[in-house]
Amino acid sequence: MASFKRLSGEIEREETAFRMKHEPAFDKWRRDDLYHLAQQQGIEDRANMTNEELARALSRAQSGPS
Repeated sequence: MASFKRLSGEIEREETAFRMKHEPAFDKWRRDDLYHLAQQQGIEDRANMTNEELARALSRAQSGPS
């Protein structure tokens, strides 16, 4: 039997809110938007990166220094 939270959509809202607070979904962004943000972040060699590489680099930049 499905739980009330799942039927009411509460779980989906919680997961969406968590993702929005913690990390942008760069994998859904257009390349020109990714490139522009990478330029603002100072990511080098961004012109030669694929969308996936730009998304990973931006995620690393957003999470701060390791």
